[in-house]
Amino acid sequence: LMELLRVQDKKNYIVNFCNNLDKFIFFSVIILMFIGVFAVFSASTRIDEKYDLLFKKHLVFCFLGFFLICFLSRLSVKNLIFISIFFFCFSLFLSLSTIIFFSETKGASRWIKVLGFSFQPSEIIKPSFIVISSLLLSRFKTKNDLSFLINVFIFSLIGLILLKQPDFGMFLLLFLVWIIQIFNSKLDIKILTPIILIFFGVFVTSYFLLDHVRFRINNFLFENVGDNYQINKSLESFANGGVFGQGLGNGEISKSLPDAHSDFIFALIGEEFGILTIIVIISLYLAIYLRIFLISQKTNNFFVLNSTLGLGNIFIFQTIINISTSINLLPTKGMTLPFISYGGSSFLSNAIIIGFIMVLLKVVKNE
Repeated sequence: LMELLRVQDKKNYIVNFCNNLDKFIFFSVIILMFIGVFAVFSASTRIDEKYDLLFKKHLVFCFLGFFLICFLSRLSVKNLIFISIFFFCFSLFLSLSTIIFFSETKGASRWIKVLGFSFQPSEIIKPSFIVISSLLLSRFKTKNDLSFLINVFIFSLIGLILLKQPDFGMFLLLFLVWIIQIFNSKLDIKILTPIILIFFGVFVTSYFLLDHVRFRINNFLFENVGDNYQINKSLESFANGGVFGQGLGNGEISKSLPDAHSDFIFALIGEEFGILTIIVIISLYLAIYLRIFLISQKTNNFFVLNSTLGLGNIFIFQTIINISTSINLLPTKGMTLPFISYGGSSFLSNAIIIGFIMVLLKVVKNE
């Protein structure tokens, strides 16, 4: 009898676990992970030093990301809010510490380095801030109190940290998603206008004060500014891939492409796996976003709607930025391709985003 009860408990656990997951999104993410494993393996063999360690690290983050999605998907909305506040406070503190206590890497103070691993805490700010911002906007709509000013203050604090590190791309991404959240709140245009004007002022100031921002924009707009080696190699890789690609590990052009394991992994996939795989990848990202968008429209809960759309927007905008930079539609930006590129902090951040979305979609389906 006890054995039968244990078996029944296991069955109930599995059923409850499956009910917490949106299977379409979950398995789409798993497919992207598998593609990323093969792509990172191929890219890691081109790195002369410790390529085996790089690939093993990626596998570790794949397993961590998988279990993080499964764990977070079981949360209630109340616990989702609590864990978002914890993640936000902790990652904000760590992001400040990168500026104060840790040395620069490639001209930026974004990473904490411990035991051979580097961690970018600002990545965890993204999903946690979106939930907190939605909570504050929801409260402001119902109570018309100081919640909106608190929201603006929190974003301003994040913005100052990101610009100090500096990480202008992350600031731009977060602002874009945040301003869409505010538009969705249908607030008075008198509130939105000064925020947008201040942003443009920050953008112009960053162009003149931050050398790397000015260089990347000028390099994108004017061909005679800077070195276009990375972009040229990326475009050549796509052209060399053709329909079916050159095969795993057989990409010749992408062998000399810097950051082929992270920022430009899409070009490596284009050369080795071909345009058909590129179409599959883009289709998976679009399908995930469309499912998030369509299901979220069924709820009347403003917090759930704004949180879900905000998290979905961060996910798809990061995808669009990475793909667009690799085909020279946007200035180059060190932003990874979700669940495919090597990069532990970003991988875990995207796992948190999907885990949070699973919780919110579950609420919509149960309404």
